[in-house]
Amino acid sequence: MKWGKEYMPATLLILLFLMIWEVVARSMDMVFILPPPTGILAKLWELKIPLFTEHLPATLLIIIIGLSISIVFGVGMAIWMDASQVAERAFYPIIISSQMIPIIALAPIFILWFGYTIWSKVIVTILITFFPITVSTFDGLRSSSKELKELLLTMGAGKKKFSLN
Repeated sequence: MKWGKEYMPATLLILLFLMIWEVVARSMDMVFILPPPTGILAKLWELKIPLFTEHLPATLLIIIIGLSISIVFGVGMAIWMDASQVAERAFYPIIISSQMIPIIALAPIFILWFGYTIWSKVIVTILITFFPITVSTFDGLRSSSKELKELLLTMGAGKKKFSLN
């Protein structure tokens, strides 16, 4: 069995970590600070109904809304920056420098602005996902080869401004 041989060291390391965690947590006897893994699993099993019927759908809704907004605006921004040097020079430095602000510092501000509604969580999701989507799409658009662009032009692809940099 290939899986067993290939992933055996990682599996053993994880099991060793879990055993050490279990022993240390039980020896400390302060469950509120460091709960043992078996205690976490028991609590998850005990709360499985509310977790899967209430919390999972709410979290998935937040993820779907936030990720959808990030994809639409991130890909749109990347296409705009690829098409326009002015947009790239205007927005790319702002997008890069926005990553210097820790999101964990902004989360309380969003809670103050939007309350404990779904939108404060959606905004945090957008902040986490917008940057990698935008930058990855922009880098991907920039890395397309000149030969592929020429092939598209040869096959009749049209664009208002098609540069073969």
